[in-house]
Amino acid sequence: MAWGLGRLRSMLWGLAQRHVAPRPLSWQNQPRDTLHWFDEPQLPLQPYGLAMPAFGLRESAGTGDLGSFLGIGDSWAHLVNRFLPPDPMVLDIGCGCGKMARYFALNPGLHYVGVDIFEPSILWCRRAFERYGDRFRFEHFDGYSAAYNPDGKLRAEDYILPTPDGSVDLIVCGSLFTHLFEPQARHYLSQLRRVLKPGGSALVSLHVEPPAGEVYAGTEWRIDVDEAHFLGMAKAAGLEAAERIGVVYGQVVHRLRRP
Repeated sequence: MAWGLGRLRSMLWGLAQRHVAPRPLSWQNQPRDTLHWFDEPQLPLQPYGLAMPAFGLRESAGTGDLGSFLGIGDSWAHLVNRFLPPDPMVLDIGCGCGKMARYFALNPGLHYVGVDIFEPSILWCRRAFERYGDRFRFEHFDGYSAAYNPDGKLRAEDYILPTPDGSVDLIVCGSLFTHLFEPQARHYLSQLRRVLKPGGSALVSLHVEPPAGEVYAGTEWRIDVDEAHFLGMAKAAGLEAAERIGVVYGQVVHRLRRP
């Protein structure tokens, strides 16, 4: 009897393994010129719906896990909505494959510009959001990044955000400054000040655990900064520290304001 149960367990285990889906390929192991072609096969597009990016694109934007991808986007969308005026213009720097934009699409009065250094994400978003017309625009920043754009032609310190002076109500910088070195971060803060309307806000997330004795440290994969030092940088760029919102999915979020 014991032998029979053991054999049965082995047979059941073998059958189960045949039905375990293989782990999807990482975006780093896929051709970048075709990465934007693919949607999530487990969530096919529904009538009047919005496609879901496949695992590789989601992973490139921070997490391949579908629940985490949707949860982070949902949390940020609620946070952004708290500070939006009627019929707003939103700029999303580091928009990825539409993690937040898919929620903003539910606001019919909202206009949006998304920017990212990873071109497959921008190409996917242009395809997925095509039916929203000129309400949603996605721009590729052809900047150098060893990880995401090794053939990029521009330095982050030279990039000019693709919106006019004083035209944006709210800027989203979710996981942007967590990848910028200090000279790059200072340049971006000055750009935030330039494109924000008077009274407009920027929501900025940070890692805030630099090594003892340092105020700004890390690599392209993760930058940590002392909060007081960062807020001093923002002040130097002409932005006010309006509110320390708290921790959102492991990063401290501050709201900066143009006076």
